[in-house]
Amino acid sequence: MNLTGNTIFITGGGSGIGRALAEALHKRGNKVIISGRRKGHLDAVVKANPGIEAIELDIADPNSTKAAAKKLIREHPSLNVLVNNAGIMEPDQAAGIIDDRLLTSTVTTNLLGPIRLTSALMDQLRSRRGVILYNTSVLAFVPLAFYGCLLRY
Repeated sequence: MNLTGNTIFITGGGSGIGRALAEALHKRGNKVIISGRRKGHLDAVVKANPGIEAIELDIADPNSTKAAAKKLIREHPSLNVLVNNAGIMEPDQAAGIIDDRLLTSTVTTNLLGPIRLTSALMDQLRSRRGVILYNTSVLAFVPLAFYGCLLRY
């Protein structure tokens, strides 16, 4: 992937790794569009980085995903890079009874949402010989120490 001259969409771009990626790629001469659920975070990134654009997106909501994909394709026909970065990790009790709400929320946000978004943008990305990146956290392999405290034997 060339690191300049792209039109890049980054989910979860309002904070953390997503924001850092957005700012770094923007400085390299790319058109960057970020998304997230928290408008205040998106607005802060846009204000600090003139030229970055933002779209509100709840990656867990299929209707929000469809609407964002349509808007991206319409307003950014040169879109050629998708960075699936949005994700959550909420506290749970791994040794306890599964909290179905938490399980469903985590799987929908971290797995189903990115799959749906990728699918909605596939024709656009294919037409531009695009790139799809999936960014995940090391937390999938080494959970936060705090979460280990929640285990009860």
